[in-house]
Amino acid sequence: MFLHIEMICLISEMQLLKNFDAVLHSKGFSRYPLLETNSPLQHLKRLSKLLNHPIYMKRDDLNGIGMGGNKLRKLEFLLADAVAKSATRIITVGALQSNHARLTAFVSRIANLEIDLVLKKSVDNEHSSYLNNGNMVLNHILDAHIHSIPNDERVSSYIHNLIQELEAKGEIPYFIPVGGSNMLGSLGYARAAIELEEQARCLGISFSNIALASGSGGTHAGLLAGYHYLNKQIHIQAYNVQTEREPLWRETNFLANEVAHQLNCTTNIHENENHLSNEYVGEGYGLLNPETLACIKLVAKTEGILLDPVYTGKAFTGFVQDIQNGKYGKEPALFIHTGGTPGLFAYENSMKS
Repeated sequence: MFLHIEMICLISEMQLLKNFDAVLHSKGFSRYPLLETNSPLQHLKRLSKLLNHPIYMKRDDLNGIGMGGNKLRKLEFLLADAVAKSATRIITVGALQSNHARLTAFVSRIANLEIDLVLKKSVDNEHSSYLNNGNMVLNHILDAHIHSIPNDERVSSYIHNLIQELEAKGEIPYFIPVGGSNMLGSLGYARAAIELEEQARCLGISFSNIALASGSGGTHAGLLAGYHYLNKQIHIQAYNVQTEREPLWRETNFLANEVAHQLNCTTNIHENENHLSNEYVGEGYGLLNPETLACIKLVAKTEGILLDPVYTGKAFTGFVQDIQNGKYGKEPALFIHTGGTPGLFAYENSMKS
């Protein structure tokens, strides 16, 4: 009796992930299981035909908890560490409409922990939908403790004081940085590289180009390290959503090599492997521009998939334009959908054209 091809692929993937997890276990790392199944790897058939290029999408926006998103992969490792350290509450930081903050609130509640969201006014948008809709609705549903602060140098001191205040009350707070983008969180996307490669292999595809949005560097860094671990050369093109490029580029380099070291990789990830484009940021972080809006509508109308205004919308705009400019050659190209759907409802006043 022959095993069905899907079963063979599943066994192969399980073995690769088992080996990967064994390396991490030997270093003292563990996961808090949040993802019950692999996110789909989808062929965008109509868009591929329209652009005359084979395009695929890794649907991490469909990860099951809290309306999905890439941060769940990071939070598996971060939450495990918080629980291991007997934390009673989680503190994290982000913009007012932070997808990371929303998902951190969800998983904190799942783990029966209190959650403090320090939300910066990073975007010059005083419309009521931005201030009250989108991710903010979900944060309130979860009874998150929300601390709204200016976007300035006082962020670090505010968090420091909050931690001290909570500790004085007998709490054990655990701080997660913006985007969950430290070494521990980035392990989630090193692990995702194995999942992705096995899915592609079972579909008979080999990707040499992957594209994604980058805001804090952890997803990009994790993928770089994951493919380094797999010893596969691949072009990973990140599209920056921040105004400044160099700080994010340096942080990505640092995180990628930290993760690679934990995975026992014997060589460093070279700087020239870190591809970060600033061409599609527009006027700045969180500011929707006409090109991004047009791209959001294009993908919605052709594939029934929603991109968000802050991350995936801008990155996919760059991805499409770079495909049209021949940057991705003729081979299949993959875009990682990192989520952010709730953010659309914070921009309802900008969706008409």
